[in-house]
Amino acid sequence: MARSDQAPLNHSALIGAYLAVNAISDAYMLVDSTDCSLYKAQYIHGRHDWNSTLLRCDGRHRISFSNVCVQGAVQNHERPLRARVNAIADIPGVGAIFVAAMPLCSLTCVDYGRMLRETRGLSLPSFEVPAESLSGDWLDGYATLLETIARRADFAPARKTPGSVALIGHMMDRNEGDQRGNLEEIERLLGLLGLSVASTWLDGGAYSSLAEAMRAELIVSLPYARAAARAVAARGGAPLVETCLPFGMESTERFLRDVASAAGRVKECEVAIAQERRRVTRGLRWLLPHLFVGRRAAFVGDPHLAAGFAQIAADLGLRMSGYVVTGRRRHAEVSAGDGVPVLYEPGAASEELLRLLSRPADVLVGATIPMGELYDEGVPVVEVGFPSYWQHALSRRPYLGYEGFLSVVDRMADALAGRIRASSVERITAKSARLA
Repeated sequence: MARSDQAPLNHSALIGAYLAVNAISDAYMLVDSTDCSLYKAQYIHGRHDWNSTLLRCDGRHRISFSNVCVQGAVQNHERPLRARVNAIADIPGVGAIFVAAMPLCSLTCVDYGRMLRETRGLSLPSFEVPAESLSGDWLDGYATLLETIARRADFAPARKTPGSVALIGHMMDRNEGDQRGNLEEIERLLGLLGLSVASTWLDGGAYSSLAEAMRAELIVSLPYARAAARAVAARGGAPLVETCLPFGMESTERFLRDVASAAGRVKECEVAIAQERRRVTRGLRWLLPHLFVGRRAAFVGDPHLAAGFAQIAADLGLRMSGYVVTGRRRHAEVSAGDGVPVLYEPGAASEELLRLLSRPADVLVGATIPMGELYDEGVPVVEVGFPSYWQHALSRRPYLGYEGFLSVVDRMADALAGRIRASSVERITAKSARLA
């Protein structure tokens, strides 16, 4: 077992699968494991996502477990698994059932797919989530569940809706105002090109809404589920465009140009970009030199957000103290610049992480680090992405697209202004004490 200081700063693939289940309002998952798999849902329900419905007060949780023990795992335990699947199917309103297995149980070679097919009376969509996929990180778990749906769902071919797209690979990590705002902003951006969204994987809707992707004339692939997007495009017979996460102005404009090129809307795109850029930059002219230029920032989060924040930092004139990436390097590279450290999955209290966090910073942006006590108490934190345990969004507060860029800048400006104000108060207090 790894020492606690060497445990990687990351989340397991099972957490990623739970995030996907959390983002499909009527999906349920049975995990062949001990009760520890249920407790992992508490990283999301009521902690990261105040609107999560993974756990229910009546005990009919959307995440359940087989409660198999070590002795039971090496025996044939398909019968109790079938019974639990049937119990889930009897819950009113279930739209789809997923079955996964923790490593100990997967080693017993239970054929979960066959078990589902042979479960009597099961008419709901039901899927086996490949056990080997759960050996990756949380981004792998999220992507695998979406790919499982894309390859195995019984979605019928549908007539294409003119000017429609399906957005595959949106990281819907919670059902709060930040993600609701992200969805609205992406739809607004596509609307600037004269396009409509037929379906978003995922958007917090019901399982049945995912079938609407078959109506799309164009599949837009975001980086959190590339394989799923390719499978949807192949099944639906629609062209595929793979683009970046629109986090920051530069990435947003690349997103728009990629989609516009694939959809034949290049002229509309350039007009929209020019208008949006004028609107967004108008208010930054006086703000940047007073609050941002030359200030120091650190970022913690998944590699796609980290890559986008590197561009945001450059646009704002920030000096980066470093990046802590809560995902594996193969997901995305972060172009941080010379001398700026980038740590991929560092040990939770490793020397390299402690060294990075000890570098001077005026603001920390990104996900919650479990050992928050390692931060300097005087450094303000602006939470973005998963997990965000301390800052939540009741109103629409996106961080993607142009509106998301403005929202992030607003939040960072408030944090930096508060730090500057606190420093001024300390200096005045110290001077008054000397004069007294």
